[in-house]
Amino acid sequence: MTQPRLDTPKLHVVPDLDSVEQVAYDAGLAVRADAASRAPGWIARTVDVALNTNHGFPRGEARIALQLGPADEVVAALLPALLSPNKRMRRRSMTLLPRLDPDEVCRQLNPVLETGERKSRRAACVALAAIGSPAKALLERLLNDPDQAIRNRARRALDAIAARPPESGNRSLSHVRPFGLPYRDTPPHRPQSFAVAAFNFSYGVNLGTLVRSAEAAGAEAVWIIGRDFYYRPSTKGSDWWLPVETFDSPAECLERAADEGFEIVALQQGPAARPVWEAEWPQRPLIVAGNEGDGLPQQFIEAATLQLELPLYGQIDSLNVAVATSVAMFAFRGWQARQ
Repeated sequence: MTQPRLDTPKLHVVPDLDSVEQVAYDAGLAVRADAASRAPGWIARTVDVALNTNHGFPRGEARIALQLGPADEVVAALLPALLSPNKRMRRRSMTLLPRLDPDEVCRQLNPVLETGERKSRRAACVALAAIGSPAKALLERLLNDPDQAIRNRARRALDAIAARPPESGNRSLSHVRPFGLPYRDTPPHRPQSFAVAAFNFSYGVNLGTLVRSAEAAGAEAVWIIGRDFYYRPSTKGSDWWLPVETFDSPAECLERAADEGFEIVALQQGPAARPVWEAEWPQRPLIVAGNEGDGLPQQFIEAATLQLELPLYGQIDSLNVAVATSVAMFAFRGWQARQ
C-alpha cells in the first residue's frame, strides 16, 4: 500500500477495456455461461477455447469449466489433442488432463501407451507424472517402452512421485486435483461476517488473487468498484463459489454497504491509520483496498469507521495490494476468534 494522493484526478476515472481485453472478457463470460447451462456441445466448445485461445481470461474460464464437467467426456474430448502432431496442442492437453479425475485419465490413456506415436507417448508420460500415485502402474509399464527417452522420463517421474509426501486422501486440499475446486455442487453457506471491496485495481492478476483470498477467508462477497477485468487463472476458480459484484462508483458501493449494515474499514496508510494487528474491528466490516498506485479516493476515507495499515520493516515502502488485503482479511479473522 502507498501513501494516498487524493488530488489525483484519475482516481475517479474508470479506464475502459481496450478492444483486445473486451473481446477476451466477452469470450470468457460466454464460456462460463455455456458451461453453467450445460448446453449441448458445451464440452467440445470449451475444449476448443482451452486449446486454441491465447488470452488468459477465456482460457482460464475454460480450464475451470472443464474441471467441473463429466470427467469421462472431458478426457475423451482432450485426448485427440494429446495425439496431435501439433506441439502446442499436445502441451496444452497434457497440462489440462492432470486437473481431471486421475482414474479416468489413466483409464483413457492406457491404450495410448500401446498405440500412440512417440510424441504422444512422451506427452502422456508428462501428464502421468503430474497425476502422481494413481499413474504409477502406467509409468511402470513405460519402463519397458522401446524408446530410451521415454523409459528415462518414466523413471524420473516414478522417482519424483516416490519423493512426494504421502497423500492424505482429503480431496478438498488445494494440491489435489481439481486444484482449488471443492467437491460440491453449490456455494458453501457463508454466515454474516465481512466482505471485501477493491477500488479500480490496475492489474487483473491482483484482483483475481484478492478474490481467491477472500473466498479462502470466508468472505460473504467481493465488491469491485470501477475496473472489473480480472485474470481468471489467479482466482483458481474461487469466483465460482463466491459472489462477486460490481459497482460503477464509490458512492454506489457506500450506499449498498450502509443498506447491508457494513462498516467501512479503509486499508490505507496515513496519519489516522492503525497497525492492522492493534485494531478493534467493527463486527461487520467491509474491508476496502484501493488502486495499486493511488490508493483510495476521499469518499472511502471519510466514510471509514477504521483506517488500517500494515507496518513495514524492510526497505520497500509498500506491499502488493492483494497481499496486503489478504493479510487484513485474516487479521480480522484472528481478532474475531479472540473475542
